[in-house]
Amino acid sequence: MTSAGYITDLDYIPGFYPHMAPTAMRYAASLNRVIPPKTSDGFRYLELGCGLGRSLTTLAAANPQGEFIGIDINPSHVGSIEKDIAAGGLTNVKAITSDFVSLSKDIGTFDFLTLHGVFSWVSPEVREQVLTVAKKHLAPGGLLLVSYNAMPGWAHLQPIRGILRQYAALREGDTTQRIRDALNYLVFIRDKKAKYFEDNPGAAAYVDSLLKQDLRYLAHEYLNEHWTSFYFAEVASMFNAAEMSFVGTLPIQTNFWDLCVRPEFQDLFRTTSNRLVTESHKDFCANTAFRWDIYSKQPKIIENTQSRIDLIDGLFFRSVRDDLKLPHRVNLGVVTSTVQGELYETLLSILSHEALTLSQLLSHQQLMQKVPAEVIGAIDAGVAMGLFEVSANPVSHAPEASQKEPFVPSPFNQSVLKNDLLMGRPVSLASVATGTGHSIGDFDAAILHELNEAGENGLADRVIARLAESKRLLQKDGSPITDKAVHQEMAEKACAQFIKNALPQLSRLGIVKYKSS
Repeated sequence: MTSAGYITDLDYIPGFYPHMAPTAMRYAASLNRVIPPKTSDGFRYLELGCGLGRSLTTLAAANPQGEFIGIDINPSHVGSIEKDIAAGGLTNVKAITSDFVSLSKDIGTFDFLTLHGVFSWVSPEVREQVLTVAKKHLAPGGLLLVSYNAMPGWAHLQPIRGILRQYAALREGDTTQRIRDALNYLVFIRDKKAKYFEDNPGAAAYVDSLLKQDLRYLAHEYLNEHWTSFYFAEVASMFNAAEMSFVGTLPIQTNFWDLCVRPEFQDLFRTTSNRLVTESHKDFCANTAFRWDIYSKQPKIIENTQSRIDLIDGLFFRSVRDDLKLPHRVNLGVVTSTVQGELYETLLSILSHEALTLSQLLSHQQLMQKVPAEVIGAIDAGVAMGLFEVSANPVSHAPEASQKEPFVPSPFNQSVLKNDLLMGRPVSLASVATGTGHSIGDFDAAILHELNEAGENGLADRVIARLAESKRLLQKDGSPITDKAVHQEMAEKACAQFIKNALPQLSRLGIVKYKSS
């Protein structure tokens, strides 16, 4: 095996990426009139370059009917994944140490194939291997998700990557020390007003965001030899040569050009019928710096609204929260949009209490007289703007707060809580109801862990003890709280708020359940 210029002496950081969920990919494909693979009776999922595998294992826990395989060249990564698999009691997932060219010929075909943090960071030869694997092992009608650094958003930032890598190559020590030295040098020349930073104030501000990042992330992001940013058309051409068709993007709002570009550009999109051209226009209007693209092998097209209803199973819709009110306003980075009107009021009143499929929605007594295409269009727009969410199964109504003795039933989630709390990063827990993972803050994870271990009695004291073990203090206005009485009061308040607000939502997702009295 060869790493081909990829950093292998330093593990990547663990992270869960919800776009990689089959549910997200299936919905995006259906939105773009492509029939997605069925999942209710089982499916196969392959992740290339799975890193520490947190997306892989979380999705496996959330989709017990699926078979998951992760491939990574770093044996240390695979070893960590195997420990997570054992600790979480997962039986439907495995990790393999391999490069892409050495995959076993009998590995079979897959309904879903994903690669995140790979395509922009490997050599041209390895990218060709990715395309070969996809062509050979993605089943007809299967979906492939690829993420990459995109142009033109990276145009003014590429010199930063260049100077970090060049300076790191001159330094001694391990990879962590070299990226630390390179980052310090970047800050030095920025603060001394190097002309590049004077002429590119956005790049100067970007340096501040780098200072908040984990050094392991920075090393993998910037020090790989073959780091590349692509125009959408370049990537689409590569996958087209591998007999893959572009079928959509994530996040969902990126499939709606009127949510991605300012009004003065929208006439341009109304007169452009070629989706590949539209995507290129959109990237320039939005200055896109990162893309999540979905491709399909021999995609089957949904011909009309009724066909979409008949052919799409296992996609349920529900309001994001039970207490949402209209008008609902959202800013997605370029434009601000508002959801309002009688149809949305009706949908919100229905979907605040139950999760329904498109077919069930259209047959609902409050919607039977509506035009189906208008109802489905409102659902899709509501998902794009964060009013509704999509799940793999019906999501229950949040229980009454009076219920007691909450517990975490999943051994995988129990393991994640035990090992990831108070690590300074979000903690992602698997939900079979939604078919994906859901992230909470690491402090909330500590509260949930203690609730699961010993209940509400003495909860705040146990959480404070956890903080002390981790050498952490709660903060107020960015400063640590050193007064013990104030710290105790804040911890008690945080625990009470978690039980009142977060716990019902976690119960709704099936992540938390309540013991019967």
